Amino acid sequence: MVFLAISFFAAELLFLPLAGIQADEVLFVTPFFKGVMPLYSWHAGSIRIPVMIMDYIGGLKSWLYWPLLRVWAPGVWFIRLPACMCSVATLMVFGDTVRRIAGTATALFTVLCLATDASFLLTNVYDWGPVALLLLGIVFCLNLLRRYAESGGIRYLGAAFLVAGVSTWYKALFLFPFAAVLGAMAVVYFKEFRAHLSRRNVSCAVICFAAGISPLIAFNIARPGATVAAANYIGAASAREKALMMRRTLDGRALEHYMFRSFPHEKIALTGAPMPELIETWYRASRLGPGSALPVLLLFSLFALPFLRGLDLFRHLLFAWIASAGAFCLMLLFRDAGAGPHHTVLVYPGPQFIVAATLAAIGQRTPRSLRPVLVAVGVGLVVSNLYLLERYYAEARQNGFSVFWTDGARELSRVIQAQSLPVAFLDWGIRDVVRVETGDMIVLAATEEPREGVLYVAHCSGYVIDEAQMAGFERKVVASGLHRSEVRQVSDLQNEPVFCLSLLGG
Repeated sequence: MVFLAISFFAAELLFLPLAGIQADEVLFVTPFFKGVMPLYSWHAGSIRIPVMIMDYIGGLKSWLYWPLLRVWAPGVWFIRLPACMCSVATLMVFGDTVRRIAGTATALFTVLCLATDASFLLTNVYDWGPVALLLLGIVFCLNLLRRYAESGGIRYLGAAFLVAGVSTWYKALFLFPFAAVLGAMAVVYFKEFRAHLSRRNVSCAVICFAAGISPLIAFNIARPGATVAAANYIGAASAREKALMMRRTLDGRALEHYMFRSFPHEKIALTGAPMPELIETWYRASRLGPGSALPVLLLFSLFALPFLRGLDLFRHLLFAWIASAGAFCLMLLFRDAGAGPHHTVLVYPGPQFIVAATLAAIGQRTPRSLRPVLVAVGVGLVVSNLYLLERYYAEARQNGFSVFWTDGARELSRVIQAQSLPVAFLDWGIRDVVRVETGDMIVLAATEEPREGVLYVAHCSGYVIDEAQMAGFERKVVASGLHRSEVRQVSDLQNEPVFCLSLLGG
């Protein structure tokens, strides 16, 4: 398992420096920028402690990175390396959990499937969701609950719910997989679950969960119901869009187009139709091949489930199915939850366990002479995963990345510093990335209103993300009587102009 974890970490390091930083990756750094106030903070003397970064995202990651900021300048390695290390811990903790319930062989194959899964690897390397800590949180909860079931030690129960509370404060979306896990336990392990519903245990769980989630509670007291009210401005996504994203997450191809360009100079459609339709146009063609065999094997596992009754692994398989399906069903019910791979990946690592445990259970009921067939099926899954990772790596080197992760931001930061002018950013996703890349050494314009002597930075035609914001600025320019002149274009490593820099004059 250590060898698999090291190999997984090495693969992450290959991908880590390739893409430019995405704006959501640096959310946890923004409270430390000059002149930036967190959404909600606590104060200890002159020290400001960021508590909430957004209405539904807490400052846990900021707390964890704060000591590093004192010795390490922010950059692509600073942003991503700790998240990669978290994902290695996720592998190891989940491997230990599976070993405790299903044996060493099943644990090793589960970890092998997870370590080679493109969706798991890439959403941890580029932790824009952010999900690395959420995945670690859910496997820690499972591990601690299993230890509690084995030993009866209430400290494990308390620790599990404390981790769950902290994870929910970090991102409220954690409630979906955690609620699904508790629901699956209540259904599948009903007798054991009911036996542990003592006043002492319930009190311990409630108190520890409340302690972990207390920063989120304090925020919602200070700003009544802000987290729930956030649903009013979060866009909604259709069930069809979410189902498409789940399928693409499972077969590993969700990040093609969206992150990795499928061919040189590819521009994905960002406007002109409802987002579900745009997303469907992204995924109509794929150059990654068939993707991972995971969805096919999950379907096989589902049909095989009734024939595995009576085996020790049956209830664990049933639990994994209910927990994974339950988490996704909860996403279907809530606004845009499940509309991106950074959401749908939260059903992991359930699918990998389901496949590994199904093959192990079938092996118990088949003649020894047929077991090489099961091994071949497992090898086929791993090979399909590795092939997909190789294709992603080749796309990254040959075609580059979409506008969200463009590697042109590094050159843009150098150009902006050389201009020595106040800067205003006209489109989403540029400002905070440039502040990180420049060590927060740029001078921001006091206002984004049109005026002379300010360098205006936007995405070039075909890469504009927020068309409404750009159109609004153009109207203001016309009303001001000034004229806009482009002074520079900044290209990515594939020589595709991504950023346009302009000045205003009379």
